[in-house]
Amino acid sequence: MIKVKKVVSGGLKENCYLVYNSESLQVAIVDPGEDGEKVICEIKTHKLKPELLVNTHGHYDHTFSNEQICHEFKIPLAIHKDELEILIDSKKSLSLVNSLRTIKKPEILFEDNQKMKLSFTTFIVLHTPGHTKGSICLLFEDFLITGDTLFAGTIGRTDLKSGSHEEILKSISKIKKMIPSLIIYPGHGSRTTLANELRHNPYLIN
Repeated sequence: MIKVKKVVSGGLKENCYLVYNSESLQVAIVDPGEDGEKVICEIKTHKLKPELLVNTHGHYDHTFSNEQICHEFKIPLAIHKDELEILIDSKKSLSLVNSLRTIKKPEILFEDNQKMKLSFTTFIVLHTPGHTKGSICLLFEDFLITGDTLFAGTIGRTDLKSGSHEEILKSISKIKKMIPSLIIYPGHGSRTTLANELRHNPYLIN
C-alpha cells in the first residue's frame, strides 16, 4: 500500500513528501527542503529505503538539501529539463544567502508526461509551468503532488524569475480536468482534494 508522509522544514515551512510502500518500505523523496537532517531522521526512524529524489521545481526552499540527501542515501536526483538552469543558478533559485552551498546536479531530466517507474509504484510527470518554467506535478494513482503550482485555496506566485501568470492558469486548467477525488499534496500548507478546490479555489471555479 502506498502512503505519504509529510515533513515540514525551513522558514517558509516547505512540505517534503515521503511516498513509500508500507510493506517493502521503498520510498521516493519529493522536495527535501532546507532541513536535510530532519528528513534523514524521519527516513531512518521508519527504516525507509530511498530510491529517488525528485524536485518539483528549483527554488532553494524545496531543494537546499538535495546534495545532503543524495549523498546520504546514494540515490539519483530528478527534475524537469526546463528547470535545470534555475536549480544550478543561486540567483535564479533565490538562494543568494546560501550561494556557497554545493549544488547537486540531477542525473534524471524529466520530459512532460513521462512515466517514471519505481520498484513499488509508477507516477506520471506533468509539466505545469507558471510558478517557474520547469515546474512539475507528480500524478500517482489517487493523489497529486503539486509543488508550488496549486495550494489549498490558491495557486503559486508568478512574479519570480521565469514565472508566468498566463502559464500557471494553463497548468491549472489541466489539473481541473482530473478526477475530483484526487488528494492534493501542495508544496506549502495543508493537503486538500481537487473536489474541494473546484468548489472553493477562485482559480479553479469557472
